[in-house]
Amino acid sequence: MGRNPVRLRSLSMAVLLAALAVILLAVPAFADGTSVVFPQPVSPNGHRIYDLYIYVSYAAIPIFIGIEAGLLWIIFKYRRKGPDHYGATWHHNTRIEIAWTIAPTIIVAVIGYLAFVELDRDFNPDHFSQNVAASDQMNICVQGYQFYWTYTYTNKPGCDPAELQNKTDLVAKDTLVVPVGKFVHLTMHSDNVIHSWWVPAISGKTDAVPGYDNQAFMQIEKTGTWEGECAELCGVGHYQMQIKVTALNQNNFDTWASQQKAAATKPAPAPSPTK
Repeated sequence: MGRNPVRLRSLSMAVLLAALAVILLAVPAFADGTSVVFPQPVSPNGHRIYDLYIYVSYAAIPIFIGIEAGLLWIIFKYRRKGPDHYGATWHHNTRIEIAWTIAPTIIVAVIGYLAFVELDRDFNPDHFSQNVAASDQMNICVQGYQFYWTYTYTNKPGCDPAELQNKTDLVAKDTLVVPVGKFVHLTMHSDNVIHSWWVPAISGKTDAVPGYDNQAFMQIEKTGTWEGECAELCGVGHYQMQIKVTALNQNNFDTWASQQKAAATKPAPAPSPTK
């Protein structure tokens, strides 16, 4: 006995409506600023990654819709309609087979090339710092531990242990605070396992690899706070490695830095005597 076409269409519509309902119900989960697609960028490299994301989407979405629409059309039009019915069959077509091999290869190659060029630009601070005055630059060593982040404000790029022993360095934990408009050179370092520093609105993912320092940068254009997370499974406490970046105007940043240094130099209270 053949399937009822009306019932099959109703079932398909129910599946589509259920998928739409899941998407709509998920929207409130992103009300805290997390985007279901890509957050609004606030740094030059974030803007370029966002633009690349949009350009790739322009190509990917029509292809996805076309393939899925063609697949559904074939499924419904040429499905088996009864026990004595056989669906349509096709033999090979050399031109089509060549086309659907060459076309995806070209598309993927173009996307790969654009992504490579973009990543090379965004993770090489020298491409941009050359045109920035020294007074407008800042160097920060980002260190990943199990399971938290520290940010050491240094006089020059890098995470040299000898340099980090300087007691005058400003050190912050978990929250990275920077001045608006400042070119911030980030050096990623880890002495335990691989971590990955990622704040989507600011920059792409940058790994902190033991024995090797990676570089990144940011130049946030407005005040605010943006969140990210470690994008590398680094152990049982991976979920704790949340990232928060706060941009302040220069005066507020100077006040914050003074308070941090004062707190770091304040002697610890003496232990209470025991009875």
